[in-house]
Order: sequence, then C-alpha cells, then structure tokens
Amino acid sequence: MGGRNAIDTIAIEASSGLVYDLDNSGFDLETKSRALLGLTTDFDVLFCGLEGSGYEFVFAERARVRIELQTHLDGGKNLADMDEAEYGYTCTCAVFRARADVACQHIFWLLDQLRGQLNSASPPSPILLTSDGHTQGFSRIEQLLSKATNAMALQDLAEQLNWPYFRSAGREGGMNRAQRVRDILSAFSTDVLPDRFRIDLTEPEDGNGRALQIRTPEQCVVQGDFEATLFRLAVHDDNVFTSLSKAMPPGACAAIYFDKVLERSRRALSKFDRYCQTFGQSKNADGDPSACLAAVLETLQTDTLNIHKNIHVRAPHGLQGAAKALTSILEEITTRDKDSLADNPYGQTAFFDEDEDSRNLYHQLVGKTDNDNNVGEHFILDALEDLAGEDLYPFKERLEAVLHRVEVGRAPKGFILKLAGIVRAAKIGITRKRATRAGDGERDVERGWKRMR
Repeated sequence: MGGRNAIDTIAIEASSGLVYDLDNSGFDLETKSRALLGLTTDFDVLFCGLEGSGYEFVFAERARVRIELQTHLDGGKNLADMDEAEYGYTCTCAVFRARADVACQHIFWLLDQLRGQLNSASPPSPILLTSDGHTQGFSRIEQLLSKATNAMALQDLAEQLNWPYFRSAGREGGMNRAQRVRDILSAFSTDVLPDRFRIDLTEPEDGNGRALQIRTPEQCVVQGDFEATLFRLAVHDDNVFTSLSKAMPPGACAAIYFDKVLERSRRALSKFDRYCQTFGQSKNADGDPSACLAAVLETLQTDTLNIHKNIHVRAPHGLQGAAKALTSILEEITTRDKDSLADNPYGQTAFFDEDEDSRNLYHQLVGKTDNDNNVGEHFILDALEDLAGEDLYPFKERLEAVLHRVEVGRAPKGFILKLAGIVRAAKIGITRKRATRAGDGERDVERGWKRMR
C-alpha cells in the first residue's frame, strides 16, 4: 500500500479519477481519517463474487467487504426485494469492528472503485460523502448492482478492474470453495478428475457453499498427509486459496479438465477395440468385462454429459477446449459405423445374443436418436449447441466432415439438421462480435499452459 502527503482534503482525487470534498462532508475526525486513507491508498482485491444475498470482496489485508444487494432469491429462487434495513456495507477488519456505524478505509476505497465504473453520467465535482461511504448525487452502489437480473454486472466490472471473479455455486451455477480447491489440486494429476480426487476430503458447508466450521491454520494440519492439509488450508485461508488460484488459474484448470475427459474417452474406445480383437482368444478368457460394449457406451455418455455440464460451470473459461473434446469424440463415434466384431480374428460374431446394430457404437449413440423417442436429445450435439460460433470456428472443417459422414450414414434427420446448424454457426463464428467471455488473455493462459505440458 502507498499513501500521499500534504493532501488538500477539499479536493481529493481518488484513483478512480473522481474528486471528493471531505471538509464539507460533515465528517468527524475519525471518519475523515478513514475516508482519507481509503481514497489515497491502493488496495489489492484477491477475489470477489456473489455470496448469498450480497457480493463479497476479499482484500490482501485479510479484510472481507460485503455489499448486501437490494434483491435476493426467495424460496422459489426468484429475485425479490429486500427490506432497507437488511442491506448495507460491512467489513471484517478491526477498524470497522471497532465502530461499525462508519465505513472503514476498505469500504471507502471499494465504493470509489465501483462508483468510477458504474456511473456513466458526469458527477458533481467535488463529491460529498456520507459516513457509510455513500455519495450525495449518486445512486447507491447496491442499487446499481441490483439492477442486473444476474451477476454478470459485477463480473464485467471485475474484469475491467483486474479482480478475479468466482461465480457462486448456487445462483450462478459455478463452483463452491471446496469444489474449486479440488479442481485446482486435481489439475496437478495426469488422469484424476476433480470429482474423483480425494473423495475422503470433505468440509461441511452451508447453503451458500461456505464451510460451516472455521479452522485456523493450525487446525488445518493433518499429520502425515500434506495433500489433506493443503486442501483444508485452501478452503479456510483466503491467501492460500488465492496463491493456488494464481498458480493454477481457472483457465488452466478448464483446459486440463477437458483434455482429461477427452483422453478418458479415447482410452475407453482403445480398450474396447482391444477387447473386440481378443474376444474368443481362449475359452476361459474372453477379455476384460469392464471393456464390454455396455461399459464403453456408459463411459462415452457420461463423459459427454460431464463436458456439457462443465461448459456452464466453468464459463467463460476453457470453451474451445470443450469444443475440441466434443468434436474429437464425435469424430471417433462417426467413424465406427460397423459391427464391432467384424474384424475379430477368432471368428466371433456376437458377444452374447445381440444383433449387429447392438454391436455398432455409431448406431447405439447416433442412429437411435430418432425424433419420436428422443426429441431434443442428440448425442454430443446438445453440448456443442451451447457453444458460441467463435469457440467452434477452429473446428469448422472437422465438424463439416462429420456432417458429410452422417449424411451418407444412418443418422436420423433430426440429428443431421441439428449438426448442420452447428456447422453453420462454426463457419460464421469468426465474424461475430466477441462476447465478454474468457478474453484474449485467458485464452493465452490456456494455450500457454498446454505448451508447458
């Protein structure tokens, strides 16, 4: 942090560019000192996000500022207005706790930063403040943030201010703290996915995804288990969590996740191919039962569903990685429009008593999606359809080749029409205006991580 000397408190220009008049704001000496410190100091926001009925901003100084919104989710998960007494600004720092009716330096600073981004009209100059950090002539910050029907308003602001923003698990469909930590730690493994990483490590949570039991660093220690200790520290200590997030940012985690799921599908297909080649090799060894047709179908369907789910959970990160994984799996399936035992060297023509179509992966995953029985459900295409054209654009030729393949195959008409729409979106994706998504910097992080690997 850095401050300034010999400041004229009648006209203080904060880092937002706004000018404040503390002399005529009616402050007592303590309030004026807090405001002066907040407006002339540079603080670091480790991360921010939606927590329950408000936004929270975590500072490097181990302070956490909360802004209660004027709307919240009611029992039916609909936006509802809150009573005026229920919202306001709070901070966990010692200065605020000593006198909670007056904003602390963190609140004064934070509101100035947000005010500089949210107010488009020319403000009066200099600006008069109130003791809780509000300004005369401006809408309250919580009113401006509550105007949005979702949390994208702050997410966009955070991107402009270079503050890491973490989407909440409940209202925004993101991850809770423990899930994020599990995601980060599992990223260091070559094959373990987050939902299978140390499933013995759990921390009881409340409805907002926050740990019910608060642990000190000493209480996070698990003797003889560094991984468990690090997991607990990251869940309970904001600075440890932030350091891990910087070492393995969300973009890198997303890229690694989608690569792992794709590799899992490829391993399942390779294992199934070996099973088909060795089936009947001896009377007592028909191959690995886990590699049978039902198992590989379940793996491919599960992987596709997980990719689809994680497109939304991880957005805006890793979307091209998801597009690559889905396109690759679709390619693998559409090149297998044949009897799986057609080339069996031991003359085996059936696993049990099934017919040829039952042994055809393409038919099981694509050919059975007829409009009468599976309206709106098409293998992989539902997930691809949720991706923007800009994310599909690098794979447009591959997707078009798949389209030509299924047109001459036995794909249902609905499947072909849906895939044709996806191909059209991919072709024009580069000409569309880029949405406020991962951004070029995030994509650079993902590409850089892949190069490192």
